[in-house]
Order: sequence, then C-alpha cells, then structure tokens
Amino acid sequence: MGKLLQLLLRNGGFVTFLVVEVISFAIMVNFNTRQGEIWANTTGIFGGRALEKRQMASDYFNLYERADSLAHIIDSLQLRLSNARQVQIPVQDTFFLVSYDSLSRNDSILRKTVRPLFQSLTAKVVKNSVSSANNWMIINRGTSDGVKTDMAVLSPEGIVGIVRHVSPHFSLVMSVLHQQAKISVSLPMQKNAFGSLTWDGGDPTMMTLRYIPQHFVVKENEPVVTSGYSLMFPQGHPVGKVSGNPKSDPENPYFLEIKVKLNQDMSTVRDVSIVQNLFQSELDSLQLKVKTNEQ
Repeated sequence: MGKLLQLLLRNGGFVTFLVVEVISFAIMVNFNTRQGEIWANTTGIFGGRALEKRQMASDYFNLYERADSLAHIIDSLQLRLSNARQVQIPVQDTFFLVSYDSLSRNDSILRKTVRPLFQSLTAKVVKNSVSSANNWMIINRGTSDGVKTDMAVLSPEGIVGIVRHVSPHFSLVMSVLHQQAKISVSLPMQKNAFGSLTWDGGDPTMMTLRYIPQHFVVKENEPVVTSGYSLMFPQGHPVGKVSGNPKSDPENPYFLEIKVKLNQDMSTVRDVSIVQNLFQSELDSLQLKVKTNEQ
C-alpha cells in the first residue's frame, strides 16, 4: 500500500493531467454538437470494425455447427422432395398411388395429399475405405438412434451405401464401391429406362450401369438417378452422369453397358443421411407371400 502511495505521489502531476484531459474531453464532446458528431462517427467506425472482426472470428469457430445445421436443412429438403414424388389422388372415392413426379406435372385434379414414404436421420462417417475390392464404412449412428439393417445411406450429392450391421451406437455400411452392391437406377431423360448399377472394381469414381435395352439412345453426361424400384432408396435421388459413349454389353448383347461417373466422391464423403422406408415391413411381408406362392 505504501509503495502505491509513493507511486501516486511521485507521478501525481501526470495522473492529475490525465484526469483533467479526460474530463475536458468529455465536456467538449457532450456540450459541443460538432465535436460530439465527430466523436460518435469515429467510435462508430472503429467499433463497427472491431465488432466485424469479432463476428468473423466467432463465425470461424462456429463453422462446424453451421455446416452441421446446413446438412440437416439439405437432408430435410431432399426428403420432402422424395416424399413429394409419391402422391395419392382421389378419383371416385378411391385412392390410387402413382409414382410420377408431382412437381413436374400440372394436373387439374384437386385435393392431392402426400403420404410420406421415407424418414431420415443425419450421421457422420467415422471410418471409410475406397481402395479395396469390397469397401466398407462406419457411421456414428446405431440401434439406439433407430438404425436398422438394409437402410439406405445417402449424401446430398449422391448414393453412399447400405447398412448391413448395427451396434448400439455405430453402423457398418456396405459402400456402393462393393462388388455385392446393386443399386436400381434410371435415366430420367429416357422414358422407362432403368437398370442395375454395380462397381467392377478399380476406379472409385466410376460404376457400371447394365440392363438398359439397346434401343435407347443414351448420350454422354445424361443424369442418372435412383429409380424408386428399390425399397431402400427414394426415387429421383442424384447418382451421377453418363461417362463416354455406351457400348454393347459383352455378357448380354441385347443391353447396353454404360459407365457412370458418381457425383459423390467416395473418398471424401463425410455427412450422410440414413433413410428408412416407413412401409418396409409391409412391403417385405408382401414379397414373402409372393415367394411362398411361387414355391
């Protein structure tokens, strides 16, 4: 305490000068309009810049949360688009389920109601491989989150894989870069053209589309989307584009062999959605009855 008093006494003149300057400046600013405006403008400029820098720093450290929020928004919009493709139209007191895209037609029939077929859950990839003959990945969702086997896994850009094994908190996903993966896809620019997409190994950015009949004239860069004939993948989700000119399938000359470049780079996939068909058990029951009747 004594040292503090000595310091004040030794520098009392300077401290008094600073106090008087501050008081004088405050009086000048508060009681002179012109000087007050200059001060307000100056503090506004520097204060705004300081707040801008602070906001930029805050935004930088919150990029992860914002990216996660955007992933949820994209997932929600894509799910709504998929469900909008399944429409119930009342015709003479009977509901018929039609599979055309309700967003691309201008029907005059009123009272359309949408019946959701899918629901989804966002997840993150925690382990992934692309260099093996049969590739797998692990995602951070499991049975405690409602995940079951045979659910589709998608990204905003394309298809990712199919859930094969589930633990309480994680799931093992068979990547589309797996030789047992067969995805039903279609060419929207070709009427009723759908086939099976498989991976032959090698290039992780390319897959092969088969069982498109020879009479279809397929051109390079045509879009490829999920067909909706699979119980797992919703209709119309982007897959990739036709790469190069199709050629005759050497194993079946009545069909084309088409190379498809995937939209999703499987080596960088991070944020995904796990998609559940809400009527999976009902559809499986019907398919089981078909198999039983055929035996």
